[in-house]
Amino acid sequence: MNQVLIHLKPEYLPDVKRLGLSYIHSSNDEIDVTVNDIDYDPNHYLVDPDEQLCELYGINYNYVNMMELA
Repeated sequence: MNQVLIHLKPEYLPDVKRLGLSYIHSSNDEIDVTVNDIDYDPNHYLVDPDEQLCELYGINYNYVNMMELA
């Protein structure tokens, strides 16, 4: 299974902890979270696959700086 690295704004750290996600502090002053990828669902109400993934893990997409395959 592929994994996705999500780079989050540092002010989102309390929520990352609340969600119980494993994270590291990157050298760019970001919070980096790695999660398992999901299959894209074209019938989902969220069209963007990145937004779909964030919703699954409870991550507020407004705090995402960038996402990439890990």
